[in-house]
Amino acid sequence: MWDRKELKRKSRNIMKKHYWRVIAIYFIVAFMSGSRNNTFTAVFSYDSSKETPDAVQENTVFNINDIREKKPLDILLEKFEKQSRKEEEIVKRSPYKEGFFSAIFNQTVATGSVFSGIITLILKPVIKGAWLSLISAAVGAALLFFWWLLVRNIIQVGSCRFFLEAHTYNNTKGNRIFFSYKIGRVRKTAFVMLRKFLYQWLWSLTIIGGWIKGYSYMMVPYLVAENPDIKGREAIRVSRKMMKGNKWKAFLLDCSFLGWSLLSLMTLGLVNIFYANAYKSGARAALYLAIREQAIAEQAGYCAVFTDRYLTCPPEEEALREAFRREVLMMEGADWREQSQNINTAKMDVLAEYPSVLFTIPEGLRAKHSGINYHCKYGVTGIILLFFIFSFVGWAWEVGLHMVQSGEFVNRGVFHGPWLPIYGSGGVLVLVLLKKLRDHPVATFFMTVLLCGVVEYGTSWVLEQMYGVRWWDYSGYFLNLNGRICAEGLLVFGLGGCAFIYILAPLMMEKGLRKISVKVRLLLCAVLLALFAADFWYSREAPNSGQGINGRREEVISPGKWAGTEWEEFGNKGQKKRIRNRI
Repeated sequence: MWDRKELKRKSRNIMKKHYWRVIAIYFIVAFMSGSRNNTFTAVFSYDSSKETPDAVQENTVFNINDIREKKPLDILLEKFEKQSRKEEEIVKRSPYKEGFFSAIFNQTVATGSVFSGIITLILKPVIKGAWLSLISAAVGAALLFFWWLLVRNIIQVGSCRFFLEAHTYNNTKGNRIFFSYKIGRVRKTAFVMLRKFLYQWLWSLTIIGGWIKGYSYMMVPYLVAENPDIKGREAIRVSRKMMKGNKWKAFLLDCSFLGWSLLSLMTLGLVNIFYANAYKSGARAALYLAIREQAIAEQAGYCAVFTDRYLTCPPEEEALREAFRREVLMMEGADWREQSQNINTAKMDVLAEYPSVLFTIPEGLRAKHSGINYHCKYGVTGIILLFFIFSFVGWAWEVGLHMVQSGEFVNRGVFHGPWLPIYGSGGVLVLVLLKKLRDHPVATFFMTVLLCGVVEYGTSWVLEQMYGVRWWDYSGYFLNLNGRICAEGLLVFGLGGCAFIYILAPLMMEKGLRKISVKVRLLLCAVLLALFAADFWYSREAPNSGQGINGRREEVISPGKWAGTEWEEFGNKGQKKRIRNRI
């Protein structure tokens, strides 16, 4: 029989082994699933899929007298016409006026749902008024349902998988929450969780049945996490058998966290965020493993569903080594012989992380080999040429974007040549400084965002100190910092930086630059560096500026004003112009 104190002790061990990873995972799960884990999870739960239906219901409550006098469609449109005017008023009052993120944020606040907000933005050019509000609410509700079905439930099962593995292995990776996606069992998992929801919802129509069945079906996501091919009806049946005689004890286990919940209320939820929620999840995973172990020991009739032998028993070192050798052969990489030799000599830590190569279902994302070696070496000439390539790509992006928006060609940036060094510098820095993180794409993305944010903010500050003018200003954008950086730009930099690290730079190096002779590469580097140095020296005294080049400014400064007496008066007397009016 399992003991409550022992389960909680095991959960605390997980928190000690990798605290910050657990907290980060819980943040991701909470964000993507829109759920919260309280003490009485089976009784109180938040479902983000109810947001839009609730909004629709709130705005479609009919007066019986209105129904007698008007047609139902007219009443519906009248209600949504009022809602549409209300949404427009909310958007007008928003302080965020610039950028795509600002538009999404404004519409999300106005409609009460991020999906309805996005649909409103898409349909706004062609539909207005009541129909826009009605269609956005309906489509938003449908999208929220599919998000709940194909993201929230899948991530919930993935988080169960993470905690199950973390009880046995010391270095369980956070990407285990995407377990169902990796093995290609999204549809099966979604249908099992949908069946569980429908069963529990029907029981909730009774007085106390929903609460009891919440504990009866508690083990369903853990069963799917261990055996993704299990049928929905079988998962529910096995969960009921596992919880027979354990429901009351499971309830007491939840009640034992009541003190943490009260402490969380006193700290405005901080205790839940940084400890209690993950602590409860670890205890529930330990409960599943304890009941599972007891069933296997008693040779219960449903033990056949427990298909993952390595969930609690680490493999032998030689078995793990052989599995890695088979994987290398299946990937058919060009360096498979070298990799196979490395496996033969490498030390295998069987307790480090779950041996996914031994799982009954191969992980598709792991088995596929892209053929792109993002660990390739670039050398000095390669780094220099990539700097200029990425600087030119950034310049072309800025020029093209401005041309689409205004219909005119403008040479963007401080320099006069076809390059924007901020893009090249950012690309080279993430390539060099984040080299050790390349095997961790998520960490690479966030560090790229941080690094590019520092570069962009620093460049903006230096330019303003030198010339008294901002070449860009994000003051009207959502989530901006002093107008120098904003969330929208950093997201683009993060995605672009990852594309540069994992795809563009390796391909350009392996397929293009490496095929050029060393002498030609040296000559190209010398010519480009000379041109860049000349442009840099000239732009120090006469930076490229004017209408369409600077993001915001009080006046358009002609190129001649940067030279001679007028420039000295502008710069030396410190008459720094704050950029305000959008050109």
